[in-house]
Amino acid sequence: MNQIDKNPNYKEIYNFVRSSFEATEHFYHGPFDETYYSLRVYESSKEIISKLDQKVSVPVVLVASILHDIGKTKINPCNVFSLTGKNENAAEEWDKHPKLGVPIAQEYLRKAGYSSEFISQVSYLIENHDLRGDTIKNKSLELQILQDADLIADCGFAGFIRPFLYGGKFSRQIIGSIKYMQKEANRAGQEDLLNLDVSKVIAKRKFKLEQKLIQEISKDINSDLL
Repeated sequence: MNQIDKNPNYKEIYNFVRSSFEATEHFYHGPFDETYYSLRVYESSKEIISKLDQKVSVPVVLVASILHDIGKTKINPCNVFSLTGKNENAAEEWDKHPKLGVPIAQEYLRKAGYSSEFISQVSYLIENHDLRGDTIKNKSLELQILQDADLIADCGFAGFIRPFLYGGKFSRQIIGSIKYMQKEANRAGQEDLLNLDVSKVIAKRKFKLEQKLIQEISKDINSDLL
């Protein structure tokens, strides 16, 4: 590793990601605000790493955490969104973003002076961050961290806020958003999707907060009118 590999300018990378998303129509505000989500994945990765007693390539994980969803800037929004929500076949387009993100990340990191080895390691994490469960055998610790952070970033306060943002974007009433949260389980709650025991502990803590918030706001619609 050269010096920049060991000491990435994380803020500079995040500013690149943020400006890339701000240039899109859908991914810089509301429920799909990837500027916020990329930041949360980065911070979630740091939290997981801080609780591990294993050796981790920290710069690789953190750089990949910031860049992991950059491929969403290249997916076709018309194949994902309708006026009332996501299209029926949105997942097919959505699932392209890991592979689309690799060349964007590679070009940026190459211009910034990172080594070929470092870029290859980051690219591997970006390309495979959505392949959960047993899809990949013998996952590296770094990939396990990124996959877990990607799920954890969407629970707690984020898991509470984003359904309301989704409702606002696609004309769902507030009552509808509350009822949605009452019945829909956060995907991070599926323990078979989380790789590491420390991640499960972090997720459990965040779920308790999320459930408490949902219980409190549910009282607001405890009415004989409904």
